[in-house]
Amino acid sequence: MLFVGNRELVVPGKLLADGDYFAGEGTFIEDGKVFSSVVGLTEIREKNVSVISLQGRYIPRRGDRVIGIVTDTHPYGWTLDLNSPYTGNLMASELAGRKVDVFREDISKLLKTGDAVLAEVKEVDERWRVQLSVGERGLGKIREGRLVEISPAKVPRVIGRKGSMLKILQETTGCRLEVGLNGRILIRGKDPAKVNEVVEAILLIEREAHLSGLTDRIKARLEGKK
Repeated sequence: MLFVGNRELVVPGKLLADGDYFAGEGTFIEDGKVFSSVVGLTEIREKNVSVISLQGRYIPRRGDRVIGIVTDTHPYGWTLDLNSPYTGNLMASELAGRKVDVFREDISKLLKTGDAVLAEVKEVDERWRVQLSVGERGLGKIREGRLVEISPAKVPRVIGRKGSMLKILQETTGCRLEVGLNGRILIRGKDPAKVNEVVEAILLIEREAHLSGLTDRIKARLEGKK
């Protein structure tokens, strides 16, 4: 038996389901009952019950796309802030796409402190050392666009179910978005006014992530500004 509806705001300890249900992310089972372990929105898919957290810091996982900010240089590359308790490491050879002799080349010409990088988490070891990759097309140093930072826990709402919210943000404004799972979002657009509209919409999504009907409200807001 289900005790909550889909996309319902719940708190830790809230009874979600009893009986033949599976406990997904953000939940736990006790005496055959599924409870929420976080503050968040319920997500029910057939017999699987999960809670999308609305709180917490970003924890890197292999395959995540993130936006990092260069904070330091080391002999073989750079250290990047990931808006997380853990920093990322990017090798100079990874960024250059070739072997780099760091003792002969000035790698500060490739990246310097304060630069932003769109990257993928390549590996996270047992000591939480995070290795980054920029090998895929479109990844690397960010040269244009506007960055906005929100709580990483609210990123799923910016993306929306099956990308629905992200699609609205892009199609109604003509802007292109790169969403880092660490809470940083890059917005590229030719019209500064449209870029500002996207920023305002993203901040609204962050504030009202716990409310229902948000996708429709964002769509109406953006279409009303056309």
